[in-house]
Amino acid sequence: MSVSVSDELQLFAQEIQSFLSPNTLRNLARDVGFVQRTSKYQAKDLVALCVWGSQNVAMTSLTQLSSCLEASTAVLISPEGLNQRFNKAAVQLLQHLLAELLSKKLTSSMPISSPYTSIFKRIRILDSTAFQLPDPFSSVYPGAWGCSHTAGVKIQLEYDLLSGQFLHIHTGPGKQHDRTYGSNEMGKGSSSLK
Repeated sequence: MSVSVSDELQLFAQEIQSFLSPNTLRNLARDVGFVQRTSKYQAKDLVALCVWGSQNVAMTSLTQLSSCLEASTAVLISPEGLNQRFNKAAVQLLQHLLAELLSKKLTSSMPISSPYTSIFKRIRILDSTAFQLPDPFSSVYPGAWGCSHTAGVKIQLEYDLLSGQFLHIHTGPGKQHDRTYGSNEMGKGSSSLK
């Protein structure tokens, strides 16, 4: 791992720790159904594995991920056990974690200057990113990258710039057009940037 990547991961870890306590992370995991009972594999282990444990979780074998998890957190789990825990609840936990971090970061930043707040009651920002996945994921996440890759995922995020509130977070197939995402509700005094 290069020094710059290591430094970036350390900064991200500090951000997580400054905004989310271990209790908050545990409660969030319970709320989304990631944790249903006491287990040696916890939300913090998923975050450690997916955020800074491996540079490419989707391309790394379950055996390698299990070894990486044991080396970094001392949690021993079989590759099959880990596979069972990569589920919709894990995705929801990571989505909620991202939303919580961004929301806290946005609300802690400087407020928008008054000329905008006098004109608009809401400024909605909608943006997306898309990336390729290994071909075996094409049945769940069909991509739009022609013949070289058949699988891809798109992540959409919509938030109100003035309040810092997240209006919409979605992951879906990479081939889905941006127009199908976001809330369609435009109230009086709202502006939308896509």
